[in-house]
Amino acid sequence: MVSVMKFHADIVVETKKLTHEEWLIHRRNGIGGSDLAAICGISKWRSPIHVYLEKLGEAPEEQFSEAAEWGTRLEPLIASKFADEHSEWAITENKVIYCHPDHRWATGNLDRMIICPDRGRGILEIKTASEFLRQDWDNGNIPDYYYVQLQWYMFVTGLDWGYFATLIGGNKYREYEVIRDEELINQLLRLASDFWHHNVVVGKRPPVDSSEACARLLDRLYPHAQSSSTIIPIEEIAQIESYFESKHQLKMLEETISEIKNQLKSILGNHEIGIAGDYKVKWENRSRSGVDSKKLKELHPLVYEDCIKQTNFRQFSIKKEVVHNGQ
Repeated sequence: MVSVMKFHADIVVETKKLTHEEWLIHRRNGIGGSDLAAICGISKWRSPIHVYLEKLGEAPEEQFSEAAEWGTRLEPLIASKFADEHSEWAITENKVIYCHPDHRWATGNLDRMIICPDRGRGILEIKTASEFLRQDWDNGNIPDYYYVQLQWYMFVTGLDWGYFATLIGGNKYREYEVIRDEELINQLLRLASDFWHHNVVVGKRPPVDSSEACARLLDRLYPHAQSSSTIIPIEEIAQIESYFESKHQLKMLEETISEIKNQLKSILGNHEIGIAGDYKVKWENRSRSGVDSKKLKELHPLVYEDCIKQTNFRQFSIKKEVVHNGQ
């Protein structure tokens, strides 16, 4: 006989009649499934410091992207497709935020619930992905940033199985079954609990990291520089010196890579492909089309002016200032 885990989550709030602003306020009161990837450092879009600022209501306002809009619009259709593929199951939608009964800061906002006569309840998460991200879902793979989300929902609800129903490129439907991973859930609980209690609750801002998500966040937090200066703590000099040392090492590595490339190009000569054991070296013919801006400006100055797009950004640099005695 199959052992069925019982659903144990409590309802925090019904979301059907909440405004977006009210929903955000409730979302700040706990760690949800979409926060886990960022806390673990595996999100492409958010970093731990981003989640921290969101919980305090200090993060920059998010723009609802076109991809997100279409993901929302397509969700009912994808859910309907999954239901058609599994007519023996009931697919339900409860517009609520759940929380774990013992860790009420651990929350979940499930897309759908699956009701199976033999296995009991399961979780259905619905995703859309562009054609550019198809490889993340190929060969039965599930992106890590989504996988931990579903495992978190299993922790919050007490359930032990679920599915992803994913539409890729607008026309490729895929399903992926996921089974509860107790070891991973325990790791996620430790990370999320530490983040919640030692960062969010006490107001301790987590450190910045090397991710592109963190860099984008800082650009959005501080888009315009004022004509002023500040004193950087003296202990940060070690970081600055590490920056220059790393730049030097990077330059040496780039020179080594360039030398190897040139050596192999000299061996290939007029040949497009070279074979070295299990390695295939290619120096291919390629072409690229581009606009000759100088010529466009000369021939069609008005068109050139109409096509100019100004982009504002902040340029980062570090220079060592030479201080002369007596000045």
